[in-house]
Amino acid sequence: MKLNTKQFLLFLCLVSFSIGAQEGTKLIAWKPIPDASGYQIQIKEKSGKIITDKKIDTPYHSIEDLPSGMYLVRTAPLNLFKKPAVWSVWKDLEVIISEPPLVVTEEEKPIVLPKSETKSEKTISNLTIEGEHFLDATKVDITKKNESLPILSKEVKSSERIDLKVDTTDAKSGPYDLTVTNPYQKPKVVTNFLQVEEPKHTPTAETKQESTISQKTNTKENSGPKNSKVSVPKGKPFRDFSYEEMLAFLESDVALNCRHTKVPALTLSECHKTYVILNFSSEDNHSVFEFYKLISDNESDRTSAYQYFSSNCSPKFRPALERMEVQSKNRSNLAPEERQSLVQELAKFRNCSP
Repeated sequence: MKLNTKQFLLFLCLVSFSIGAQEGTKLIAWKPIPDASGYQIQIKEKSGKIITDKKIDTPYHSIEDLPSGMYLVRTAPLNLFKKPAVWSVWKDLEVIISEPPLVVTEEEKPIVLPKSETKSEKTISNLTIEGEHFLDATKVDITKKNESLPILSKEVKSSERIDLKVDTTDAKSGPYDLTVTNPYQKPKVVTNFLQVEEPKHTPTAETKQESTISQKTNTKENSGPKNSKVSVPKGKPFRDFSYEEMLAFLESDVALNCRHTKVPALTLSECHKTYVILNFSSEDNHSVFEFYKLISDNESDRTSAYQYFSSNCSPKFRPALERMEVQSKNRSNLAPEERQSLVQELAKFRNCSP
């Protein structure tokens, strides 16, 4: 087993609090090292006498019983043979306080995460947890009874924010609870924190055939709706399209001679191997392109589109307004900066005067 020792040397925790603090649990913590079989921690007095020399399983260690004073500390990840792979340099002992974590939820409704229609398509979602007292050593679990939602990555942005990437590809539908745990503290559980929903399935050829046979044997069913697929309206201004109609237009408006980009053909002026030139000769072209940004996976593109539509809101571009309303309902799933921008720009968009 090969340990990432360079990463270890860089990630030794440098968060400092007073040893004399009275609230919470005093501990030293560092970022976990991939493939480590545990850790060894040594603490010594300024005189050089080692007073702590332990092998532990966790990337943190309580120093609750350590008397007041000045100390030095070093740590090392353990290899398969439970031997130190590489020691960090001795550093002044820097202590963090482990307090019970708090989780802030804006709405009572759970965050909605989608599933893919097929297992061959991965569904990865970004999730932000906001609250207080978060540490690098904070443990996060998203569970439904005895099942856990796979967390692909966890990044503690600050003591008030944790960013996650979760995989819902094989997840069972329904509500999931969030559990946030700090070392030596009781877990904070938020029930029904998120909801995993099944995709809306489109009828297969087989089900369509069965439906046709059934309709032929029942005259009442023959008079029912024939096709729910949204088509692109003709002779209708883009600004009056519904959100679904605009999506249908983007699906059909493919630049056949510019395969390396997904930018709508309407908005393209020139296509080159490494770049494209956009055509904003009309307001429609510009608005369609901004809508394309509005539904993208890029946060900065979406934020830019929010600002565009709130500033160019007369007449209102209906598909953008509908999309932003949907985003607003699920805004807990957005990063705090984007969420704030969406709330502000949507309010301007709604209240825009003709």
